[in-house]
Amino acid sequence: MGGALAGGGSREANAGPCRTLKLPTGWDVRSSAYADVTGDGAPECVLSVWRPWADWPIARWSSRPSPIVLNRDSRGDSAHIAVLRPMPGGAYRNVWVGSALFQPVTALTVLPDGTLATLETTYARGRQSSSVALSLWRWTGFGFGLVERQAVRATTLQVGGDGVLMAR
Repeated sequence: MGGALAGGGSREANAGPCRTLKLPTGWDVRSSAYADVTGDGAPECVLSVWRPWADWPIARWSSRPSPIVLNRDSRGDSAHIAVLRPMPGGAYRNVWVGSALFQPVTALTVLPDGTLATLETTYARGRQSSSVALSLWRWTGFGFGLVERQAVRATTLQVGGDGVLMAR
């Protein structure tokens, strides 16, 4: 895993133009990869970010409690996966930015076939903790579907030259 971020996270060596994106100041990027996760033939910046929690806009019209209301840490931040299309000058276009995650992602990478691999923790453990799970995800057309999840303690993910995923 590559260099340090201002928020204390790390970026993948293959993060390409993701390093120069002009992101909102409230975003704490924990991990990123530059790869085609959507299957459209063009790579995207895939980011694991923590940002100030916000409820779904439609929640104001519902009398029921929001299903994501507890998906945040003691500072009020929630974890998200963002898929962004980099553009010239650090600009970007949102391809997809997910809701507040139930299990925050602390590290991510993309396998050669476009599968997203994530290390996940809990909000109580915090964004700098080791993981409680390793998950594999595939793009569904709008978001990701879970392929597999297994319990694992690790802090970094890496894909070897042979395409094998390593969690350490």
